[in-house]
Order: sequence, then C-alpha cells, then structure tokens
Amino acid sequence: MPRLFIALASALVVVGCGGGDGKEAVSGSITLKAKTFPDGGLVTFEPLENQGTAAPSVVSGGKYDIPRENGLKPGRYRVWMTAGDGRTAVNPVSADQPPGPGGGANIVSKDLVPAAWGRESKQEVTVKAGGPNMFDFNIP
Repeated sequence: MPRLFIALASALVVVGCGGGDGKEAVSGSITLKAKTFPDGGLVTFEPLENQGTAAPSVVSGGKYDIPRENGLKPGRYRVWMTAGDGRTAVNPVSADQPPGPGGGANIVSKDLVPAAWGRESKQEVTVKAGGPNMFDFNIP
C-alpha cells in the first residue's frame, strides 16, 4: 500500500509540473472611457526583454485571457490595444476621398483607442513567474 501511495504521489507531482516552458497565464479586464472595452478588440503584449513570447488576445465582455499554453514568459512587456468602431467608412489611402480604395463601400474601422494606448503605447506590465498575472487597464 505505501508503494502505491508513493507511486500515485509521484505521478501527481509529474503531472502538476507539466509544461516546463516557463509560460504564464495572463488575464484581466479593459475599460474604454469608463465603458466595457468593445468585443472583438485586441490587447497585445510585446516582449521588452527578449523573452521570445508575445501574445495578442481578443477581448470579450471587457475581459481578455491568455491561457498558460499560449502564455508569456516572465519579464517586462509593452501593452497596446486596438478596437475598431466597425462602421466608420474610411479610405485608407486618402482620408479626403470616398470610402475604400477607388470609392467603394469598404469599411475600414476607425480605431476607438487613443494613440497613447494604441500602437504608440508606452504602457508596460511585468509578468511574474508563478503569477497571478492579472492586469486591468482603464483607458481614459
């Protein structure tokens, strides 16, 4: 009986330590102008310390979740977001021209996220080994 207990305990330790790739789950919530961040928007984590991991996550209900298997290695990350309004007709080549290249009805969404939180973001977080790595963002 003790041998069986030791074997089962050893198996649980091996299963519990699975992965071994050093990645961490990351999650949190985002608000934009005190409202829930638009569904389908993206939050992206870009490594600042050569971690070799970067991850985007689609936002739903104002929340995002990057599971451990797709997660981030510990270290500092630049964080930026984007969320289109889904209805603004914009000509991506020339804003003074009708929508779409050649004036068609193509929709190229206007980004609702201010530049300071978008691709020009200077927002940073530090992912820690063993977590929890929950980061909430309130975009003014």
